Amino acid sequence: MAVAGILNHTLETLARPKSRPEVKPAKLDHLSNKTALILFAVAEAVLGENFLKKCPKFIETVDDYLNYQRPAQRQQLITALLVAETRLFNLIVGGNLRGFSHLSLADRREVLEKLRSSDREQSRNIYAAFVTVAAGTYYSSDLTWPDIGYPGVSVDHPEILNQKPAPWRPQDPRPIEP
Repeated sequence: MAVAGILNHTLETLARPKSRPEVKPAKLDHLSNKTALILFAVAEAVLGENFLKKCPKFIETVDDYLNYQRPAQRQQLITALLVAETRLFNLIVGGNLRGFSHLSLADRREVLEKLRSSDREQSRNIYAAFVTVAAGTYYSSDLTWPDIGYPGVSVDHPEILNQKPAPWRPQDPRPIEP
């Protein structure tokens, strides 16, 4: 773990992510201002521009989710974010000498696609982590629920449990336990 800490410290020192006015992180427990900016660039590449309209607390939510992850998993995500910002990574993966957050949206998506289709498991794992974190956080925001036809959490909306048959299992006549 000491080596990973040294690596992250070095990468953090060298990282120069593009500043974005949309990213105004409050006090964060696990993400630094730099990793928050890189995370924003990743999320924008996965979700598209203006994703903050539906998930305004995206950065803060990811940081909170990291409280519930094993320390090694937190470290791996932060390392992946910092590595993605390095020029060497982007030269190898995308053929570009700029950091990930400095790439155009189309170029960032191209880098993600190259990670997705790579023959290297580590590259595919980075892609999977970025997409899972971005999409999972985005769709956990209740502002996105109408877009995907999700009526809400049954605890907050008990009428969902009284629907016969249940919309999520229309062919199953068994009663739903509240």
